[in-house]
Amino acid sequence: MNVFTMIVFIVAICVLGEVLKKIFDLKKNKPADNSADIAKLVSINEKLNNQVQALETRVINLETIVTQEGYDLKSKINSL
Repeated sequence: MNVFTMIVFIVAICVLGEVLKKIFDLKKNKPADNSADIAKLVSINEKLNNQVQALETRVINLETIVTQEGYDLKSKINSL
């Protein structure tokens, strides 16, 4: 074994040691319980679903108004 091979082995061992150290640090700092975050996301999701339903209802009402026989869209636009 020559000097250059030995240097490569030493560098590889050091790099492997740093990688293993970072992996163990990540496992150690991993949060144990995400239930608070999940509950917050669920509440945000429910609010957004309610807003979407309200907007869908409004769009349905607007479509009903515009598609009525007595409603003349072209004259309304021209009057603006």
